[in-house]
Amino acid sequence: MQSNPSVHTTLAHSYLVHFIASIVGLFADTLVGFEVVLPHSPVLAITYFVLGAGLIFWAQRTSRHSVRDTTKPYFLRGPYRYMRNPTHLGLVVLVVGYTVVSGSIIFCTITLVGYLVSNIFFRKYESLLRQTYDGAYEDYQSNVPKIF
Repeated sequence: MQSNPSVHTTLAHSYLVHFIASIVGLFADTLVGFEVVLPHSPVLAITYFVLGAGLIFWAQRTSRHSVRDTTKPYFLRGPYRYMRNPTHLGLVVLVVGYTVVSGSIIFCTITLVGYLVSNIFFRKYESLLRQTYDGAYEDYQSNVPKIF
């Protein structure tokens, strides 16, 4: 008997695909070693790292607090008011930051492909949220963009 996956399990699978793609990207970069040097890369990289980590922290903190306060769904708070997938955007920004530091176009490409593949899980994630929150999530989905 198979149980229905939770929202968190579905997101964990999505993050796992993104992580595996990052590992594959690192190995591919080690084997091929194609690099591009960007001007001002340390300043840009630090900016991307701070923005990406900050967005991930904000999104995770928002969803964690909403578990305790059920008066308002988490997707109506924090960064979720502006985009439906802030954690994934934060991961992409971190990848871009690493790419700026390392100059590894191969790492960036493979990881971003992994991100696109991980989006498959968003269909299930959003389906679960539509079932859980009925019309509230459908209204939210029609008014808030997936990323921007």
